[in-house]
Amino acid sequence: MIDQQGRVFGRFNLIDLTVVLVAALFLLGVGLARSGHAGVNKQLRGEGTAEFDLFIRGGITDPAIFKVGDKTFITIRNQPYAALTIRQVKVTPRTITMPAPGGVRAYPDPSEPYSKDVLLTLREKAQLTDDAIVLGGNKIKVGVPIDIEGFKYRLRGSIVDVRLVDQPKL
Repeated sequence: MIDQQGRVFGRFNLIDLTVVLVAALFLLGVGLARSGHAGVNKQLRGEGTAEFDLFIRGGITDPAIFKVGDKTFITIRNQPYAALTIRQVKVTPRTITMPAPGGVRAYPDPSEPYSKDVLLTLREKAQLTDDAIVLGGNKIKVGVPIDIEGFKYRLRGSIVDVRLVDQPKL
């Protein structure tokens, strides 16, 4: 079947045949994906507006760097996405839980008196699937780490809430 010169059936070079086969399979996959017959885009249910809350734990001494209406650039799972508008900012002092009579209570952290926790609300048009909201090809779920970047900061937070603002367009 393969002779000493590396030819299949004495006519085709094995390396050339492999390259042609890989290129043909690549073109077939691209064609199927664009025509909608591949499994890549069959899961989409529609598009809508998603809103998510991003919690940033401590490390912020000046919460005035976040203002409603300002843009912040987000990176999802190390993939740069886009600049989103800050819809809401909630700043709280950093707290720790300690035992108290009748259960536990949250107290201001004495080891970091100037550190603040921030809850940012961001909104964006998103694609919807059966099991998630998708931004820039990344599923957005509770617990997903997101980096935000502005002129004076680069911080990492975690998503604590995801919700749909309007009904999806099918």
